[in-house]
Amino acid sequence: MLIFSAVITLIITGIAGYLGKLKVKTSKDFIVGGSKFGVIGVTSMLMGSIIGGASTVGTAQMAYNRGIGAMWFIFGVSLASIILGLIYSKQINKKSSETLPQIIGNTYGEKARTTSSILLSMGMFIHVNGQIIACIALFTALFGISVTKTAVIVVCLLVIYVVFGGFWGSTMVGAIKTILLYGTSLICGYIIIVKLNGISEISTFFPKNPWFNLFSGGISEDLAAGFATVVGILSTQTYFQAIMAGKNSKTSRRSAFLVAFMVLPVGIVCTFIGMYMRVHHPNIAPREAFPLFLVNYLNPVIGGISIATVLISSIATGAGLTLGIATMFVRDVYKQIINTKANDKKQLFILRATIIFIGFITLIVVINNKGTMILEWGFLSMVFRATPVFIPVTAAMFFKSKIKPEAGIYSIIAAPLASIIWILMGFEKVSSIYIGLIVGTVIIIYMSKSKGRKYL
Repeated sequence: MLIFSAVITLIITGIAGYLGKLKVKTSKDFIVGGSKFGVIGVTSMLMGSIIGGASTVGTAQMAYNRGIGAMWFIFGVSLASIILGLIYSKQINKKSSETLPQIIGNTYGEKARTTSSILLSMGMFIHVNGQIIACIALFTALFGISVTKTAVIVVCLLVIYVVFGGFWGSTMVGAIKTILLYGTSLICGYIIIVKLNGISEISTFFPKNPWFNLFSGGISEDLAAGFATVVGILSTQTYFQAIMAGKNSKTSRRSAFLVAFMVLPVGIVCTFIGMYMRVHHPNIAPREAFPLFLVNYLNPVIGGISIATVLISSIATGAGLTLGIATMFVRDVYKQIINTKANDKKQLFILRATIIFIGFITLIVVINNKGTMILEWGFLSMVFRATPVFIPVTAAMFFKSKIKPEAGIYSIIAAPLASIIWILMGFEKVSSIYIGLIVGTVIIIYMSKSKGRKYL
């Protein structure tokens, strides 16, 4: 019954993704839904892309290892959603950009636009792989399916969710996911708090330090983890794309604030689950904490639906990121460099072909990296999304008249390079985001102050 209910839920969601095709007439429909979504649509897309395997399976996994310190990722997601509503929603009124690299290109030139698109796509691709690894944890824990078979199934679902309906398909899947995810969180929260008396058990079993210390990983490193999440989300095409789909700035702002409020209960419940499973199941693989809780403590029918919900969460997030990568490739690389005369129908075809190609590459990468920590992919992705894009985009939105356009390309290249060197030198990868952002900031400030010097 558990497997049956899980499969039925996945099939229904897959059909919803396919039906999004009925709404797609142009490439703009595919990319931002024609920019005519209301609060429900924008919220569904944001929730569908922000809350994935890293927020559920990954949070429980980290809580199993270190307690409430796992909440830093969720705190970062919530804060980033607020900033999305406060700042990015204002871009809707300008009607000039569908991608973050377009904002960069309007300020720093086409070279900066293309370079930022490529680097940002690389960072987002890393996160797609983290979501698929989260799904693999579910399949292997529950059904004993091999990693290769699991990866094939999950990647196929990812492609189906987005390749037909694009933004519309992702939004429909996101709406179903949001309803199911909140139902699962409420049920799990009730079981662990009321039926299992889990809070009492957790509080008496674990010592205060490090399990109830938010800074158990070190103040600098934990703050860097939360900060990396914030700037990573603000530097990700998928979330900008969701905001730009709103019919006006007020709609997108309300949606972003709603998401900021909605993500916290999910993170709290997943943290409690991870710690509870450490008390009662200390010998399991940490990444299996969340799925095994669903199997062991929920009714088989509800458990199957809940398992499918977590799978949908991971897959939908991966699908949204994949759509973002495809969008940047077509708008910022293909249309600008490869085929400047491509009509709308051709661009729509390339969008879908790119999504399928990304799915194929993801399959290869995941099969060869099956044993890694899920949130490590999330944080690493945040670093390489943030460093090349966050400072140039922020400067372009707030200080466009005060900066030299030539500074952009150097900042975009040097910032991630500095982070990579920092990591290769043996320092923590999460704190490397500070280094990258500082380097990017210094370059823009220094070059903008220099007069009469030609750099390009």
